[in-house]
Amino acid sequence: MRRLSAFALALLALGVACGGGSHRDAARSGTVSALTVVEARTPPLQVPQFDTSGTYPQVTGVGIDLRAVNAALRAAVLADQRAYAPYARKEKPHVVYRERGVYRTAVDRRYVSASTVVVSVLMPLTRELFPGQHEGDGWLAMTVRVPSGQPVTISDLFTNPGRGLRALAGAWKAKIRRTPRRACLQIYPGQYRPTVANYRAFALTPSGIAVGSREVAACYRLIATVPYPLIRPYLSEFGTALIASVRRPR
Repeated sequence: MRRLSAFALALLALGVACGGGSHRDAARSGTVSALTVVEARTPPLQVPQFDTSGTYPQVTGVGIDLRAVNAALRAAVLADQRAYAPYARKEKPHVVYRERGVYRTAVDRRYVSASTVVVSVLMPLTRELFPGQHEGDGWLAMTVRVPSGQPVTISDLFTNPGRGLRALAGAWKAKIRRTPRRACLQIYPGQYRPTVANYRAFALTPSGIAVGSREVAACYRLIATVPYPLIRPYLSEFGTALIASVRRPR
């Protein structure tokens, strides 16, 4: 990755592009370094008759306060559990299968980056009332600034989010069409339209922007990584600066 320009460094430091003017992130130092990613046990889903397993990422580094970042990563898992729990509590008692429900996360290092400017993760996620339930597999995305822990959304990356999402979706679908799951794009076209909801599960990785889509009926969850040059003309200054700061974790 190339070094940040002076303008991009100033932009990140001031937080202008994301509306975070009160945050001064690590880019102010002019040096971007990789952080170490460690795995913590996923907290239990607070729903009866469910088993929780797996891990989620935490980061460590020398000379930088990462408490807000790690709190934000953990909070993303807890927020997903809070969103799922009402459905699970309501529906689990009516399931005819006796097996316990499943809540499982994992850290796939192909879809992780961690630097002193940004931490970005796309985690495989399984939420099932019983093992093997259809449409139970998806993704949990976390992209946060360092050291503030402020979240970054897919829209934040683009000067014009509508145009940027169309470019990203086009490139992503072109990658999927070269896989055995290309039929999913034709069977369920609405799931892959260029909307924030459809492309919110992303991670900034060393090889490009990885985007995942959830399992839909007969189509298992999909994932593809779009090289940055394909979307670079649509990036905002903030998005360009973040991508220039992506590092493979230690």
